[in-house]
Amino acid sequence: MPYFYLTPSEASFSKFQIAADHFRTELVGGENGAALLTSVMIARISEKNGWPIADGAFSATAKEILGGQSELATYIADDSKVDPTKLDVWWTSFFGTGDDRYLENIFRYTGLEFPKGDISGMLVIGAATWSFKSNCQQHKRVLEFAKQKLSSPGIPESQITFLKECISSAQQSDIEESSSSGDEEKASSRRE
Repeated sequence: MPYFYLTPSEASFSKFQIAADHFRTELVGGENGAALLTSVMIARISEKNGWPIADGAFSATAKEILGGQSELATYIADDSKVDPTKLDVWWTSFFGTGDDRYLENIFRYTGLEFPKGDISGMLVIGAATWSFKSNCQQHKRVLEFAKQKLSSPGIPESQITFLKECISSAQQSDIEESSSSGDEEKASSRRE
């Protein structure tokens, strides 16, 4: 799921929907919101590319999201109502489309001071900060976005510091991964 945006195709979208149906019991049965996020991804991919939503376990909810009339659709579309689930909706939307507007939405809540006495606000900032940094290490496109934001005017100092941490952490992760790959290659050549 998180890499769909890199090589989108109607065939891979169809395969994704078939796979989602195959794992519907696991996706619907969990309490982690996987069923909702699967529906969001199907809706966003269909919306962006004009590809049809296949009949399946998640098609009704995906079509409901696209219809925009239900309470769920209103929640998904309203970027002013932010909670940890909305952050997941934005990440899923980005992974399905590659659209930077979802990264912009998430970034607004990263690297900020926790608001005193606002547990909901603390959860959003904490989750946004952690997930953005983690995805900088895993997705070159998120890292590129972080580098672009670093040179944007009007970014608060706390977010500049955070962006530098994200970039440094991602680069360190790349170095460690390269070093690990090099060690494996050396060990393999010694065995030969």
